[in-house]
Amino acid sequence: MSVGMHRRRTAARNRMATPIIANPMSFCELSLEDGIRKVLAIGYDHIELWRNQLAAFGTTALRVQLRDYVVSLGSQIVGLNAADTPYFQSLGGPADIGPALMGLRADIDTAADLGADYVSTFEGRRDEAAGPARINGPIFDATRSLFEQACAYGAPRGIRLLVEVHPFTLGVDVDWLCRLHDAIGAANFGVIYDPCHFAVALPDGYLDAIDRLGHRICCVHFCDSDKVSCELHFPPGKGCLDLQGILGALRRINFSGSWMVDHWLYPLREEAARSGLAFLREALDGFAAQDTQREDRSR
Repeated sequence: MSVGMHRRRTAARNRMATPIIANPMSFCELSLEDGIRKVLAIGYDHIELWRNQLAAFGTTALRVQLRDYVVSLGSQIVGLNAADTPYFQSLGGPADIGPALMGLRADIDTAADLGADYVSTFEGRRDEAAGPARINGPIFDATRSLFEQACAYGAPRGIRLLVEVHPFTLGVDVDWLCRLHDAIGAANFGVIYDPCHFAVALPDGYLDAIDRLGHRICCVHFCDSDKVSCELHFPPGKGCLDLQGILGALRRINFSGSWMVDHWLYPLREEAARSGLAFLREALDGFAAQDTQREDRSR
């Protein structure tokens, strides 16, 4: 077998072992069906869906048919994006838990119908007027209670709850986020690391946040950023982030979770989807080659 063929087969094995997720929400002017087909044609492996695109799938039977349709295309739905929903913006105390919990439970049921593994949400908007005493007291306690109950509901359904920190949410205080994760202590609770969100909130601390969060990171929304635009996710190389530093930090914490390319709001959407996938695929193939060499040396 030639060296070139061996490399291609090694890359194929790594792609199978490390699937890359796409969310067709960036192509939301298309029908959901066409958006799914587009990202799969570009080369993505798995699908995350945005709850806002599922209004037509209002019954369990229809959601199961959507799940089966994606499987028929050779893929699977792995996640439901439900961050920044009307039912959950912020919690001031115990009285606010009920509506948020009802919404999370409904989204957990939707994710289960779709055959997904996780619901991505967030941990609540930061109230600048609340002050440290309230943020670390009743707001923290209410947030912990909300996710403890949501995780208990999701666990028997095989659904994880992953919080996607945004520049305007409570988790940009990384110590607060670590404390929340550890206080909940549920195996189906984790953190999504989005370099754009962390770099806008912590322009000098987005790399350090990876080391501090460590094993709590379960998913990465890989992208670049200008460190200014809150929701504008640049493709790799088009922003100013230290992408090799991000990848190195994730290697350092032995990250083994899921990977998604995020190019939300970048105007050259198809180019971003293609270049982001190529960049991340090459990085993951490089990781696999390094691991193989390390294993060979240890024998």
